[in-house]
Amino acid sequence: MTEQELANVIWDIKEIIRNLYDDAEVEDVILPFTLLRRLDCVLDEHRDAIMKEMNAIKDKPALMQEIKLKSLLKQHKLTFFNNSGLSLERLLGAPDQIGASFQTYLDGFTDNVKDILANFVHTDTSSETLDLSPIYSRLDRHDKLFPVIQLFVQRADLHPSKVSNAMMGTVFEIVIRRSKESSNTKAGQFYTPREIVRLLVSLTMCGKENELYEVGRAFSIYDPCCGTGGMLTAGREYLQEVSGRKDLKIYLYGQELNEKTYAICKSDLLMKGEDQNLDQQLFRGDTLGDDRLEGKTFNFMLANPPFGVDWGKDERVKKRVQDDNCPGGRFEAGLPSSNDGSLLFLQHMIAKMDTQKGSRIGIVLNGSPLFNGDAGSGWSNIRKMLLDRNLLDCIVALPKNLFYGTDITTYLWILDNKRPAERHDKVLFIDAAHTEYTKLLQKNLGKKRFEISEDGATDILTLYKEYKDAVRNIVYDKTGESEQLQIVRLLDYDDFRYTTIATRRPLRLWYENITDKYADLCDAEDFDADSKKNAILKSVSELDGINDKRSDSDFFAFLKKMKVKHTAAELKLLRATFGTISEDAPEVHEKPLAANSEFVADTNLNDTEKIPQKQDIDEYFLREVLPYAPDAWMDRSKDKLGVEFPFTRIFYKYRPLRSANEILNELASLDDTINIMQEG
Repeated sequence: MTEQELANVIWDIKEIIRNLYDDAEVEDVILPFTLLRRLDCVLDEHRDAIMKEMNAIKDKPALMQEIKLKSLLKQHKLTFFNNSGLSLERLLGAPDQIGASFQTYLDGFTDNVKDILANFVHTDTSSETLDLSPIYSRLDRHDKLFPVIQLFVQRADLHPSKVSNAMMGTVFEIVIRRSKESSNTKAGQFYTPREIVRLLVSLTMCGKENELYEVGRAFSIYDPCCGTGGMLTAGREYLQEVSGRKDLKIYLYGQELNEKTYAICKSDLLMKGEDQNLDQQLFRGDTLGDDRLEGKTFNFMLANPPFGVDWGKDERVKKRVQDDNCPGGRFEAGLPSSNDGSLLFLQHMIAKMDTQKGSRIGIVLNGSPLFNGDAGSGWSNIRKMLLDRNLLDCIVALPKNLFYGTDITTYLWILDNKRPAERHDKVLFIDAAHTEYTKLLQKNLGKKRFEISEDGATDILTLYKEYKDAVRNIVYDKTGESEQLQIVRLLDYDDFRYTTIATRRPLRLWYENITDKYADLCDAEDFDADSKKNAILKSVSELDGINDKRSDSDFFAFLKKMKVKHTAAELKLLRATFGTISEDAPEVHEKPLAANSEFVADTNLNDTEKIPQKQDIDEYFLREVLPYAPDAWMDRSKDKLGVEFPFTRIFYKYRPLRSANEILNELASLDDTINIMQEG
């Protein structure tokens, strides 16, 4: 039975409770019972042996029993147990006592399992007493508890010999997706398709293979939004596979906001029986607002943070983020706009890089972090930090329709703080957003129509390892035509740095018909002719000869001749009120009677130029600006340094449009074909 088939079997059990639960509540039954069935299946071959030895010391002090249980669990390579001696299957033997027996069964689990179950039912785990009754009380009241247990026992054989840990994780994920689809919520925010996880893991851990053989070396993997734990377990499996060492010490760390996905993650790790202290490695909570692993560093970090989530809505989170936007803080480089916190997660991970042994980061991002924000913005400053610290190693563009909840183009970013010398100040761009790297699914899963093929993933990894320009033969789906395209570019960091300069042009004013302008001004409802501020306007409008056409310098020379004194503020008011902007007027100087003073800039003509770092600014200005605006100048005090990654533009290839005649001939040919078919 495949993962999909098994997940369908489990999900179909919901039919027996359809009238008892809303669509959004069905998962409150299906998910914890799936977990309980898996736990039972894992314990089946160990339960009786452990219970026999525990019963032999049941009269001994509690501490002795606790020590004995820990020893037995280690012996059996388990991290959990149920000391009630019951299982779901054994509960079926006493249908009349199913409610009380089920409570005894739940109470028999070790605390780590109770914590998981409590998160499934949103129980306050800070309380001394864990109330797990929501798992069964409604079912029991409506005589549905027994048939639900019966169906799980009969239909869901989840023994490890039949269902591997990897398969079990996938089953959980499919069930989650089905539940989210049925309640119109986004499954994509909870988990990442397995083939993408595998690709991200292989890229992130590439180049570190030799370190896996260091004697006594242990490794850590961290995911700040770990969901169901797929990236953590895939990372561990990959390192063990590459090294050929199942005994390789790999410690998994993560934090997850959603209670149910946290519960699934913890249960998945628990069932694998690894040497993990999950209470100190896996936490529930908002990573941005409450970093439960503050101060720790990790060898590898993996994440698919939520896209487009507003981090500014929660005031507690907002305050913590803003507090950490300081020298030495997690977000010292800058803050992205509040409507997308994905780059906050990236900075959070960078703050946890091991500066001694080195760390590598793999993260899934949408297109916004590539180019959002102008020079000087938080977005741009974060990208600048990546280059300044020599962290960015590679960006891979993926095809669309790979994720369950979105059809947008996504990117894999790889970061490394111990990059080989030959890669310093360089980054590899891989354009894998082509169908050659995918295979079509037999059935759409949400918005997921494709998955990365094995050959596609292998080729992407090969391109990354080679770390140089490359071309591939690309076939266009619509036409069937093929073309050699460059899909890999090795670029210098300076290809992405730029300076935004402010360009200014002089203000040009004519003054005429002053009396009429003042009269029109007085007719305005919001104008106070009697205010002290506006007194200068009235006195000037009443001067003899004031209506003659004059330039700015001539106008103020006339006022001086007429012995009209004015302040600097009144000078600006006179220009704004009586001056008329005109391209054929002479330039306006800061000091109107000093022709050698600086020009006043026309704010309507203020502009900026984005100049690549590799180009000389003065030469650029002479070549690209002055031929079109000979009176322009640069205000270098406004310079801003920026960074963007124009991925699409880098790989853009111009293709001329078809001629009108070609299109008309094609339409005529289609008409002929249609006529022949109709006549036939």
